[in-house]
Amino acid sequence: MSMEPPEGSPSPSPETSAPTPPPQAAPPPPPTPPPAAAPAAVGWERPETSAGPAPGVEFAPHGARLVAYIFDGIIIGIMVSVIAIIGAIVIALGSTYEGNRVVSVSAPAAFIGSIILFVSVLAGILYFPYFWSHGGRTLGMRPFNLRVVRDSDGGPIGWGTAFLRLIGLWVAGLVFYLGYIWIFIDKRRRGWQDLIAGTVMIKQ
Repeated sequence: MSMEPPEGSPSPSPETSAPTPPPQAAPPPPPTPPPAAAPAAVGWERPETSAGPAPGVEFAPHGARLVAYIFDGIIIGIMVSVIAIIGAIVIALGSTYEGNRVVSVSAPAAFIGSIILFVSVLAGILYFPYFWSHGGRTLGMRPFNLRVVRDSDGGPIGWGTAFLRLIGLWVAGLVFYLGYIWIFIDKRRRGWQDLIAGTVMIKQ
C-alpha cells in the first residue's frame, strides 16, 4: 500500500545552488607605443684621428713635419752662410791685391780660412744627425713636439741610424721627391728616409 503525502503538504525544496561569482573586470588595453621619433639631422663629424704607435703618441702630422723641415732649412742656411763668410773674410784679410785682382794669399790665412770653410760644410752635414741622435728632435721640430725614434720599439736612435736616415733624406728627393710624398701613402707616415733607416717620426 503506497504512502502518499497528504494533499496540501509542502513539497521538499530543491538543493540549494552555489552562489554565482561576480563578473571579472576586463584587462586594461595595452599601452599605446609612443610615436616614432624623427631621425636626427646628421651634422658634420670630425674624422677620427689615426691611431698612433702607443697611447698618448701619434704619428707626426704632415703639416707640422713640412714646416719643421722648412725651419731647419733656414737655420742650416743661416749657420752655413755665417761660418762661410767668416772663412772668406779671413782669406781676404790675408790676401795681397793689385787693383781688383788677388795676387797672393798668405799661408796662415789660406790655412785658417780653408778650415773655417770646411767647418761650414761639416756643420751643414752634421746638423740633422747630431740632433736626431741627441733627443731625436731638431731645432725646427721642437716647437711641434716632433721626434724621430726607432720604428721597431720607439727607442732613441744613434749616430749610425741618424747618418743612414740623412742618406735616405737625400735619396728621397732624387726621384721627383717621391720619397717625401711617400708619407701620404704609408700607414705609419714614413718617408723613404724612415724606411731606409728603420725610423718613424712621432708627435709626443
